[in-house]
Amino acid sequence: MNSEPKITRRDLLRLAAGTGLATAVAGAVPAWLETAARVEAAPSRQSWAALARRLRGRLLRPGDAAYANYPSPFNLRYANVRPAGIVLCSSPSDVIEAVNFARVTGTPIAARGGGHSYGGYSTTRGLLVDLSRLNAVSVGSGVASFGAGARNGDVAAALPAHSVAIPSGRCPSVGLSGLLLGGGFGFSSRKFGLTCDSLLETQIVTADGRLRTCNAQEHSDLFWACRGGGGGNFGINVAYKLRTFPVGTVSIYKLVWPWAAAAAAIHEMQAASFHAPDEFSLRLGAIVTPAAKYVVAIGQYFGPRAELTDLLKPVLATNPDTQMIVERHYWDGYGFLALNQAKVALANRSSFLDAPLSDGAVATALRWLERWPGGIESSASMFSWGGAINRVATDATAFVHRDKHFLFQVETLWNRGDPAAIAQANLAWVDGVYGAMRPSFSGQAYQNFIDPALRDWPREYYGGNLARLRRIKRTYDPGHLFRFPQGIPPA
Repeated sequence: MNSEPKITRRDLLRLAAGTGLATAVAGAVPAWLETAARVEAAPSRQSWAALARRLRGRLLRPGDAAYANYPSPFNLRYANVRPAGIVLCSSPSDVIEAVNFARVTGTPIAARGGGHSYGGYSTTRGLLVDLSRLNAVSVGSGVASFGAGARNGDVAAALPAHSVAIPSGRCPSVGLSGLLLGGGFGFSSRKFGLTCDSLLETQIVTADGRLRTCNAQEHSDLFWACRGGGGGNFGINVAYKLRTFPVGTVSIYKLVWPWAAAAAAIHEMQAASFHAPDEFSLRLGAIVTPAAKYVVAIGQYFGPRAELTDLLKPVLATNPDTQMIVERHYWDGYGFLALNQAKVALANRSSFLDAPLSDGAVATALRWLERWPGGIESSASMFSWGGAINRVATDATAFVHRDKHFLFQVETLWNRGDPAAIAQANLAWVDGVYGAMRPSFSGQAYQNFIDPALRDWPREYYGGNLARLRRIKRTYDPGHLFRFPQGIPPA
């Protein structure tokens, strides 16, 4: 299973530069993809055929009918970035074959679980390793096992029958792999911790083509790195075991305010969240569409409705237009809070906050939202942090952001077919909001909201854990096979 594909010296001599990259969205394709397209190697047809014969799954190549119908990544800015080959993995052995092929031929490689990378890093002009078929989920006593292709929706389908949960995200189509490897948070994280905090064991194919089991005893350094060190850096993970938590009835809420009440609503909602117990969670968003502007707060509370209502009393005094506070089973509440978003072109920037936004900073954000150039939707959002997330030491896992109170995010969405001017205006607008809000930021950024425009990304994503991550990278991937523009380099 660990043997390399039979690729001849002649095959290696036939490597050539790849072709140019088509524009994914007019004016919106990042420069790194343009550059990568000019330098990637092109293995021979015989080499690709040799790979196909060694797979238990299937290899898709340009010209195949199935290749033409292969799903685009979630962010349609990268929809025209087409791989030279796609391995539809049916077992970990297929991942091993793909990694060996990439190493021997010099072909760039990327893995895709859910395909939600904000920076387009779950696509490539080289070899794409599709993990979606490795999506089995099984539940035991206090532990759930997941294939690397499992998504939040698979988690939500399998765990309710056992009345257990893991800290997971609200978007059903997001892959568990990317979520977990970069940290992973959701409406239960202040109570249970990050997704990576629940990881007990993972299996990963490293650059040498070996399948390694990583936990607190075996390859503990690599296990540490997989808990927040970011997907795509150290190999391709194929399976996980996570600790589960029993769940029952919770209270969920949704509050909506008109734009005229936005500043007051945000002020009170931040204050309520800042002093709330671990059981409380919040996603607070100021949203602008072509048809409406409003503020919405949604979240969950591990406790009865009366306690949640009392906690939100100062917030409710601002008279939201919509006020829903109900008790539901945890998984029914999860379904209500889920975000089922269609594929769009989008841009996103974010940072952590050490404290609630000042009234002046809130006013700045609202003014920028009112200047949005148009498209589908724009938003400025805050997610409550703290609780169990912050009770883990900064160096206990690779995830360093353990003393923050909010995560701030600005996002804009537009249609893939919109004129180039719309794409360019939205990208400029996101940068404008980010720059205007920067005085309020902590200087740390969430690696799962990966940001190609971030200049000092190694420090902002990994802080004091960066040096250790680079040493681990050197141990398991000294040739830097798993590389992308914001990938951790070897020490």
